[in-house]
Amino acid sequence: MNVGESVWIFGTGLFGRAVASACVQQGVRVAGFVQTLPAQSEVEGLPVRGWSQLTEADLAMPLLIGIYNRVMPLNGLAQLARKVGCQRVVMPWHIYAQFASQLGWRYWLADPAFLLQNLDALSRTHARLADDVSRQCFEQLVAFRLGLNDAYAGFTHTDAQYFNELSLPHLKPEGLSYLDGGAYNGDSFIDLLGHRQVGQAWLFEPDKANFAKLCQTVRWHHLPGLCLPLALADCYRLLRFNTGLGEAGNVHPDGDEGIATVAIDEFLAGAQLDLLKLDVEGSEVAALRGAAQTLRDSRPVLAISGYHRPEDLWVIPDVLAELCTDYRLHMRQHTHNSFDLVIYAVPA
Repeated sequence: MNVGESVWIFGTGLFGRAVASACVQQGVRVAGFVQTLPAQSEVEGLPVRGWSQLTEADLAMPLLIGIYNRVMPLNGLAQLARKVGCQRVVMPWHIYAQFASQLGWRYWLADPAFLLQNLDALSRTHARLADDVSRQCFEQLVAFRLGLNDAYAGFTHTDAQYFNELSLPHLKPEGLSYLDGGAYNGDSFIDLLGHRQVGQAWLFEPDKANFAKLCQTVRWHHLPGLCLPLALADCYRLLRFNTGLGEAGNVHPDGDEGIATVAIDEFLAGAQLDLLKLDVEGSEVAALRGAAQTLRDSRPVLAISGYHRPEDLWVIPDVLAELCTDYRLHMRQHTHNSFDLVIYAVPA
């Protein structure tokens, strides 16, 4: 998009509004927002239009896809825009290529050039994957993020998230010790209890609203879990944290509240761990490094979120290869748009 050029933005959510702000900062004129079913006439001083309200001149302008989540497949959004006559649909990765400095961290979203610069690292991950399904998933996912495979946006595996045929056969049936980093409201813990008898569970959740829900879940269901209002990292620290974002709360220098982090090694102090699940909004690598001794001594099954940062595709497998000798790595895609990609690591 060029300075002075006019664009429309499809979507009025957080990402759509951030894209509008980024455009303004770079001198790109935002004509307004598009919604399939407009709920209001304007957002942040800009008009909101339905598809039928767009003129031929509007349809000739670039339409920036300002919807970016795990629910609405991006290929379907692009197809809808083209079906009504939009001549130039701009996908989120191309938006990010121009507006990265304004948009900041957006989970896996990256300029495709960043992935191309790390092809050797991506090849290293591909070589480490232990099954054809994982390798095919990885190939298609990388192509999607490069803008070469839009259809992957709507793809998910049928495997249940975290507790499935990749992880469960390696877990003992009773007396399991489980550590959940990013326990949210206890939903994953309840899922696990449907498959295995848990003797000890440590449930970490730093967001205060989520922590309250987690404690309520454990109390109401009389679950064998210890709830801890802490984040996981490689050591004890006091950090800032963005709260009130549901599952998406994250460590950030400008966060609205302070939290404490702890290393798994320091917390467990040699206690046996059978299963480690991490969904810690981009802090997975630090949490793994903080569990180095536990991983060596206990050799737990691991289910690690691998979509919070673009470099997770190779950095997490690199760290696992360093810390977990003689493990098999797998990948499964659990929601749309390459969100909720989980890296499974199991002792060979």
